[in-house]
Amino acid sequence: MNRTALIILLGGLFALSSCQRKQPTQAASVVKSDGQKLTEAYQKQDWKTIVAIGDTLVGDSDKMNLSIPYAEALAAVGNPQKAIEVLNRKLESNPDDYYLYQTKGNVYYSMERFDSALINYEMVIAMRPTYARPYINEGAIYELLGDKENAIANYLVAAKLFAENNYFQETMEYAKRVLVLDSTNVEAKELLNIISE
Repeated sequence: MNRTALIILLGGLFALSSCQRKQPTQAASVVKSDGQKLTEAYQKQDWKTIVAIGDTLVGDSDKMNLSIPYAEALAAVGNPQKAIEVLNRKLESNPDDYYLYQTKGNVYYSMERFDSALINYEMVIAMRPTYARPYINEGAIYELLGDKENAIANYLVAAKLFAENNYFQETMEYAKRVLVLDSTNVEAKELLNIISE
């Protein structure tokens, strides 16, 4: 289950539990729980609201498992160092959660600390080699750094993973991105031919 779906699910669970505590006549005027507010804020990318709610809900224990959206919001409002601290604290108790590393890589990416971002994306790849996102992000970093060879290699892996899973729009997007970097790339052309058939 992806993190957005989890947050939406949490919001629904909070809504259900708060309705069950109210009398039937009060259910229509239920005050939104923090979980519901956070879910709505995440969908709207209202980062300030997420930070305000997260400051009280996450704490040291993060019982509701909100570290990822909270860290994303912290980075978005200009507090990436606190985002890294939140993610590191969560990783202490969840060292096998590849998405925590993915988010940590994204925060480092936003800070333009590309070496640290790459280290975290490599952790994701080691844990979940069939997940395309870290390859895309690594490709983007290498492209920014002018390393066409590594950018192409990462975009091709992502495009092939998308093709294997019948995500043809994404396959086309990253195959074309490869061709922008190297118009003669045979693998990218083959991928485009396969999905156009």
